[in-house]
Amino acid sequence: MSRLQRREWLEEYREKALEKTPVAFEIEKEKLQDFILRMAGFLEESNIIADFGCNSSDFWPLMKDMNLRVVGVSCNKAVKQTKGIRIMNIGLSDFNLLGIFEGFVAVGILQRLHPELWSRTLLKIMRSVKTSGVGLIVTGVSEEEEAKSRHDSLKKSGFPVVVGEYIDGNGNYNFKPLKSWYDQWLKNAGFYIFREEVTKDLVYTLVRK
Repeated sequence: MSRLQRREWLEEYREKALEKTPVAFEIEKEKLQDFILRMAGFLEESNIIADFGCNSSDFWPLMKDMNLRVVGVSCNKAVKQTKGIRIMNIGLSDFNLLGIFEGFVAVGILQRLHPELWSRTLLKIMRSVKTSGVGLIVTGVSEEEEAKSRHDSLKKSGFPVVVGEYIDGNGNYNFKPLKSWYDQWLKNAGFYIFREEVTKDLVYTLVRK
């Protein structure tokens, strides 16, 4: 493969990545439920919670039972319409909401985005949340030695990648940043981490604006 300039390579995968559903990874449903319940403990009845990417739709009934109003945002997969749930089918690159939600869940949506888009996306999510709002982010992170080894291999093959990027066996784009990068992006977006757990290559993070 001829050496590509990074901008050209990103353009090649950008539309494909943004149109696809989030990259599949194993999420422990019990752990996800536990973190959703912990987050809900900081919310009040009738508060509005956004599910960015709609990958927590299995827990919408649970959130409704807690008298939370759920809005599915940027649902990049077929989500069964649930009574009482509003669906906003706008892309991550298009939404520009200000102070709408008291809480949010973002499971698996970041991993399919190029690193150049992480800061912008996190900032948009932050702006959509009211002051003192809370949220749950679940995404993949890379172990440094393994990520750098994979990066070096891909660079030798002509791919203009950064550490954490790779294309899986099905041709799907993935980006799992180093944990330190992830923490810094959250901080730069204006989020404060108040509880976190790393399991294998996944991080479950509760944040407050």
